[in-house]
Amino acid sequence: MDSVTPAESLDDFIPEKVAYDYGRISGIDCSPDNNYVAFGCAIDGSIMLWNKTKETGSFGYNGVQNSGDIDILGNEPYNPAGLEFSPDNKYLLVYSNYYNPELFESHLTLYDVENKTTVRAHDMENNLINYVAFSPDGRYYASSYKIGEGSGQCTVNLWDTETGEVEKSIISDNYRVKSLVFSPDGEFVVISFEGHEDCADSIVFFNAETGATQTTLDGISAFKLQFSKDGSILAGENGDGRGLFVWDTDSYEVKSKFYDADMPYDLSLSPDGKFLMAVDPSALIVWDISSEKQILRTKSYKLDYVDNFNAAIFSADGKEIIVGLKATEDSRYLVGTKFDEGMVFIYNFTEIVESYYE
Repeated sequence: MDSVTPAESLDDFIPEKVAYDYGRISGIDCSPDNNYVAFGCAIDGSIMLWNKTKETGSFGYNGVQNSGDIDILGNEPYNPAGLEFSPDNKYLLVYSNYYNPELFESHLTLYDVENKTTVRAHDMENNLINYVAFSPDGRYYASSYKIGEGSGQCTVNLWDTETGEVEKSIISDNYRVKSLVFSPDGEFVVISFEGHEDCADSIVFFNAETGATQTTLDGISAFKLQFSKDGSILAGENGDGRGLFVWDTDSYEVKSKFYDADMPYDLSLSPDGKFLMAVDPSALIVWDISSEKQILRTKSYKLDYVDNFNAAIFSADGKEIIVGLKATEDSRYLVGTKFDEGMVFIYNFTEIVESYYE
């Protein structure tokens, strides 16, 4: 590979599968067994479950989704902000938020994937959820529960997945939670806090069993914290256009910084920790973390079927990238009315990597 090899672009690759005709895609996740893709639709709050393993019809390209492959799990009361599968593929946890200058409310729903039913829901006042997480053994799910008032005291709850009871709470002298994630070994729950005038931003490693603080990274916070599968890499988006950070978890030192994406809508770390992907409305970028080079960069205007990007994630095995986007009204992939322009595309990431490094 030449050191100045240009990044690949999605206009050189044909999507392997396409799910079409939805409102704006507001979040995507792939099940750990790699069989399902779940996504939220902002217009009506619907939560969709796509069985991407089924063979589907073809209309000039591979695998156009048909209605039998996608189910509606439910409808959220507010615009879905994000979702996450449980490690055993059994549940899907979805969060949505309502906000105006005088009122913060959030809603958390646990769905049974196999039976396609609602297990339970939590309604929370004075709260905005930015991220949720399951413990690696699936025993708990965690989210923010309350935004701090005045001097702080924001709360994170860990609920028992089977009973729905609060197993433990973590209380911090900060304003709110920007992100949270469990370490892959289950030892820590890592929480990024937004501070206030009396308390700086921070990322804190809490012991998941005792709640004791293990390590604190002061003066920094991040949205969308996520670990590589082996736990050696932690990545997040610093917010306010201040870059994407990758930490080495042995030293807690910043390993890489990326400033090519201003304020991404979504961020995804490949399971092996080798690649980092970000999307904003106008661009989708994938970096090789070790070389800090862009291996994929696509501007939405270069794709004649894309108006803008909304969300993106690596598949559970890292071999695909799954992209939520708004299609153009004359997109060759669009089926239906112009009011249903939200689509989910799946691209072969292995093919993209091999093309770049050939």
